[in-house]
Amino acid sequence: MNYPKITIVTPSLNQGKYIEQTICSVLDQGYPNLEYIIIDGGSTDNTIDIIRKYESKITYWISEPDLGQADAINKGLSIATGSIFNWINSDDYLAPGALNFIGTYFYQNPDKYVLCGYTHCFYDEDNQTSHTYRMGIEESVTDTVINVKMNQPGTFYNLDVVTSLGLLNTSLRYVFDNELWFRFLYKYGLSRVDTCRFLFSHFRLHESSKTVADGYELFENESQAIIYWLSVKFKISDPLFSLISAEKRSLNYSSNEWDNIFFDVNKFQDSLSAKYMISLLSFGYFNLARKGFCYKFKRGKLKVDKMHFSAFFRLFLFPGYFK
Repeated sequence: MNYPKITIVTPSLNQGKYIEQTICSVLDQGYPNLEYIIIDGGSTDNTIDIIRKYESKITYWISEPDLGQADAINKGLSIATGSIFNWINSDDYLAPGALNFIGTYFYQNPDKYVLCGYTHCFYDEDNQTSHTYRMGIEESVTDTVINVKMNQPGTFYNLDVVTSLGLLNTSLRYVFDNELWFRFLYKYGLSRVDTCRFLFSHFRLHESSKTVADGYELFENESQAIIYWLSVKFKISDPLFSLISAEKRSLNYSSNEWDNIFFDVNKFQDSLSAKYMISLLSFGYFNLARKGFCYKFKRGKLKVDKMHFSAFFRLFLFPGYFK
């Protein structure tokens, strides 16, 4: 088999405690057509010593100040020459045999642009498993975006496709992987995506990682800023826009135009109506609240609890009385 070239980029900053395991997990794959790039942001710990230990097997590395993780990955992308791409952070590592599986898959399926495998998440202090999961793929692009279940380490892209999307958005600190995924989905849809049951990577949860140290709220704030941007762009209904605006944090999110071939405005509004159903009901926006209720029902996301039973009663049994 003529193995396709796989480019792995490792962004790094002061992760000398973990980066050797990351490097070895890539190099020990034994993949015959590997391009491995490390972009370090000017580490002051022992990171550089470890990189130099393996530099004869590393395609390219550099250590200099950057504008953050997304900027470091973009630097790697600017010199990448492979046909398949992903980044592996300097505190995570690949599972054995992952690259051979991925290279074989893309060789045999040239019509696919993304392959999603599993990632094992574990706690560093005791090595106990948190969860093992795969990228969330739902029945439509809109459902997949609104109910995003991101698994970046286990998701490998066609490199030309990533380049066509304009690389990673450096205005984001936490969810630039989500945004790349959204832009891919809106341009290429779900038909170019495939999933498998192979374990691709291990994701470490530790006290200095962004996922643990900075907290979920900051990730959610950036995600909300993207939803707000899409809501402005597609001029969604005023009641929904008011609720989204009320939640928006003051963030400097900006983006170039997206290719929105697979964007469905009506379904986007229905999904947001489901998210804000109770608020819409309390403000008297019954039609939007009904759409949200039906959207949840069709997706099997309705909870059997007092709140949803009350909403059903007010929306469908005696709406005139409550209105």
